[in-house]
Amino acid sequence: MDVLKVYHKEDQAMLTRVIVGFAGIMVAALVFGSAPAEAVNCKFVMKNLSTGRTAEQIAETMLISVDEVNKCAEQAAAEKAAEGGEKEAVGEQE
Repeated sequence: MDVLKVYHKEDQAMLTRVIVGFAGIMVAALVFGSAPAEAVNCKFVMKNLSTGRTAEQIAETMLISVDEVNKCAEQAAAEKAAEGGEKEAVGEQE
């Protein structure tokens, strides 16, 4: 370990600061890099789908997976079907 052999106390202190600083940066990168992703904005996804863009294009633009785009489309279809069912039930009651 001749590389880390230090002859002056100032050099040793500097080396210690560099190592501790680097370790701190690595810890910060791990903490902030692994933060949970925000929820996907399905309204924006659906707006893009309505313009004719493909799921792959939207996923690439929004930096999300194609599966998330497909989930938004399925969720919107389910909500639309539920609204349609509610409207029919309301129409029958009148």
